[in-house]
Amino acid sequence: MATRQPAHRSWAPAVLVAVLALAFAGVIVTIEVGSRRLAADTHAKEAEAEAAVSRAAQAYGAAVVATGDPAPTDERLAAVAESARVEVREVHRTPDLVVVVYGSTPAGTMFGVNNVAACHRVTFHDLGTATAGSVVERLADCPPPVA
Repeated sequence: MATRQPAHRSWAPAVLVAVLALAFAGVIVTIEVGSRRLAADTHAKEAEAEAAVSRAAQAYGAAVVATGDPAPTDERLAAVAESARVEVREVHRTPDLVVVVYGSTPAGTMFGVNNVAACHRVTFHDLGTATAGSVVERLADCPPPVA
């Protein structure tokens, strides 16, 4: 009786499957790394834009103090706001002058431009004196614009 030789199988299909699996895994890893870099870049640009809005609110506070006016009018506050690239949302005059300002700035992303906006409460003390100053605090929510 003749002995049967096992059929000689080619390794080519198994090698092809292994190479395709490795290529697929490489593509997945590349996409994941790229998306994480994109997210980090976007977050950095948004943080930079938020810092610019906060600097604008601080510049507004400094500009109002620099006027030397102990009781600036709403018109004067709005004029200073325009030069500081912010918008006055609320004004409270008792016990101290407190102004809520809104600022926004664009933050470029890969898919267009995102607008970063924030409101800040600027509390003034001792206006019209040598010790005048302001404290700026970012608010979680913005009040609606005044009509």
